Parts: sequence; C-alpha cells; structure tokens
Amino acid sequence: MSESDLYDIAVIGAGTGGLVAAFIADSLGAKTALIERERIGGECLWTGCVPSKTLIKSARVYATMKRAEEFGVHVESTRLVWPAVRMRIAAVRDEIKDLERAELQKSKIKIITGTARFEDAHTLLITAKAREQRIQAKKFILATGTKTRLPEIEGLEETEFITHENIYDLPNLPRTLLILGGGPIGCEFAQAFARFGTKVTLVQQGDRLLPKEDAEISAACQKILEQEGVQVYLKAETRRVRQDETGKQLEFATEGGTVQTVKASHFLVAVGKESDTTSLNLQAVRVAADKQGVLVDDHLRTTAPHVWACGDVTGQYLFTHVAEYQGKIAAQNALLPLKTKANYRVVPWTTFTDPEIAHLGLTQAEAEQEHSPCKIYRVPFSALDRAIIEGETEGFLKVITSSSGRILGAHIIGPAAGELIHSFVPAVRDGTLIQEMAETIYVYPTLSEIGHRAGNQYYQELLKTKLVQQLLPLVRR
Repeated sequence: MSESDLYDIAVIGAGTGGLVAAFIADSLGAKTALIERERIGGECLWTGCVPSKTLIKSARVYATMKRAEEFGVHVESTRLVWPAVRMRIAAVRDEIKDLERAELQKSKIKIITGTARFEDAHTLLITAKAREQRIQAKKFILATGTKTRLPEIEGLEETEFITHENIYDLPNLPRTLLILGGGPIGCEFAQAFARFGTKVTLVQQGDRLLPKEDAEISAACQKILEQEGVQVYLKAETRRVRQDETGKQLEFATEGGTVQTVKASHFLVAVGKESDTTSLNLQAVRVAADKQGVLVDDHLRTTAPHVWACGDVTGQYLFTHVAEYQGKIAAQNALLPLKTKANYRVVPWTTFTDPEIAHLGLTQAEAEQEHSPCKIYRVPFSALDRAIIEGETEGFLKVITSSSGRILGAHIIGPAAGELIHSFVPAVRDGTLIQEMAETIYVYPTLSEIGHRAGNQYYQELLKTKLVQQLLPLVRR
C-alpha cells in the first residue's frame, strides 16, 4: 500500500452528512478520502428531498392553474405532460449536482468510487466493478444513509412494486396508485399524484396519518387529502398482496375485522427506512448497530474509539438538515481535542404537502404529559389578511406553552409552514414567553404575522382575567 493510500480520515458515504463531514475535515487540514458507491449527493439529491419536492412543485402549479379564474386569470386549457415533469426533475437534480461538484473541485478531498468494506480496524477494501483498492485511515466517519424498509407481507416478493427511489422513473403517469404507508412520503406522493389525475388509495396501519405530528394536524391533513380525492384507510392490517393481468391487489383487514381488497395499476411501498450498513462489515471494526442504526454517543462516536457516524445511518432523525448538523459535529470531534455534544432538543421538520406541515417542539399530547397544565394558542390562516390575499386560507398555527406562557412547541399546517416555523426555533430553544410574539413588530401584510396573532391572544386572555378586570377601573380613574 502506497503512502498515497494513507489518510487522516475516511468518510464513507457522500450524501449530505458525508459531504459536510468531508468538507469540514478538509478545512481543518486533514488528508481526507470520501468514498461513495453510487452517486455523489446521496439519497437527498437523487431519490429523496430534491426530486420529491420538484415533483410536488409541478403538482402545485398544475392545481393552481385549475384555480386561475379565482384570481381573475382565464386559462384556455391546462394539460399535464408527465415526461416534461420528469425532465424538470432531472434538470433540477443536475443543477444541484453541478453546484456540489464545483465545491468538491475547490477542495483537496480524494473522491473514491466503490463499495467500502472494513478488513480490519484501519483498512478499507473498496470494490468497484472489477477493480479493488485498499486504503488506510487513522479515523473514519460512517455516513451510508438508509434504504427502503420492506414490510413482511405475503406475496410482496412476487409483486412488482415501486418505492420513493424509483417512482420518478415511471415512463407513464399511473392511472391508479395504491400507497402503503401514511407517513410523510406516503402523504406527499398521495397528494401530488392525485393532483396529476391519478386515482390514489392510501393504506395506513396506524390509527392516523403522520403519527409523529400533533393529532389535530394529522386530522387536518387527512381531511385535505380526502377533499382532493385520496381514499384513506386507517387501522389497516395488511394480509397479502398479489398481481395479475389487471394490476396489483392488496388485501387488508380494517378495524372490526372487515376484509378489504384494493386494486391499482401501481403499488408504492412507503412504510419507512432502515440504516444501510450491510456492506461495511462492522464486526471487523467493532462498531455496534441495532435495527435503528449505528449506535453513537452524544459526540456521535460509535463503539469503536476511532469511528464516528452521522446522518440517517444513526437512525435518530432522518432529515437532511440533521445530517448536515451531525456531519459538522462528527468531523470536528474526530479531529479536534475539544468535543461538541449533539443537541436535538429543538429540531424542526416539514412535510411538504400543500398546505405544508411544520413541526417544532412538543405536541399538545406531549406537553400535557410533561408540563400539565399547558395552554394552547390557535390561529387560523383564514383570519390572516395575507393568506386571504393569496387565496391560501387552509390551515392554522398551534402554539403550545407552559402555564406561565413559555413556548414549548409550535405546529403549523398552512401556506409556507416550512418557512414560518423558523421564527419559532429560537423561541422554543430559549424558552421565550409567548407575550414576546405580541411585543414584536411584524411586517404587514405577511404570513409571518400569524405568530404575532398568537401572541395577541395571550394579551386578550390576560385582559379578561378577574384581577385585571378589577384593576382596570382603578387605573382609568
């Protein structure tokens, strides 16, 4: 092995977490290798966030054009061209890919293509087609992401199905689409394809969609999907799936034992993801992992003292923005003497349905369990001038506070929810009182004012208290 194959640190996986970790390591002056078995950019760029949100944008534009006359605009005819949608997805991916490649070219990072496997604690065997290469590194960062989790359903192996990884490759728009799974992926695709004109059925094992969201938000999301033509089944216990010349058929039992069969031309499995470590041979480096992912401590160090992990492979928060956060911490902790702890107390996320759904902090159920009593401040977008102007009045903001008014969580279903939630991040992080939302000046007319309206509710509530009502006559005199 030549000296050129010896590195200070090797990062396995070039998705968001791996890329960020490699950039940080390179900036700190470490000789860095970045190993990727498929394509630079990982799931987010090729099969996750970027293509799915591009698809959702096309669906939203199509839906908006159908409403054009509400805004005084006459459109003679509206037609969806599925191949053009696919072409735009490819173009967006390529543009972002080029940006990432340009950044890599400015660095000294050594990019190695192939599948990495530990031979011993400091040696990787990298295989690419008929070529093999061995490298050694003092330290490693695992960033291999996740793969689609497949449920144990009778007949699944014999049935053609699609996942979020290959749904963009469909040559034709599905006539009918059966989706198994009511999480973010299932809900986003259900709405997008329903807007394209596909007849969509969504089957969820749990008792509600988006089970990690506030229950009121989940119910609102289901109502919106059903209004747009999506058939939703909850508490569905899947029995078997099969296919014949007429398409795919899923048999499941609903609450009470009633057996249902749903048929569709296409079957999308979206029940979740699992960490992807099968090719790494973690035993050789004594890194422990369970069903959730690679085990890490608060510093993102694995059970091997010279190996760290970041991103989805840790199984903690499967979001690109968390992978970026972890990538920075993993690289810094691997190379610097002062260690930083990962802190997940305030992690926002968004489901990109239309309207969007944004989550931050405790839900109402969690707050009632941990901080009882708590208070709820709820503002509908229909009461917001800018939402009325935009013709986007569906949804609401729900702010949850302690009895003293300290903000514990904020949950939004409404236009631009993914943007609006960030104004609450410092509030939840710092324990801000909701009255500060009322005391802050917001631009009019904007959607951001909805936070101000929630703060105003606090003051209205305060002015109605018995003590204040008794004091007001004295103050006026």
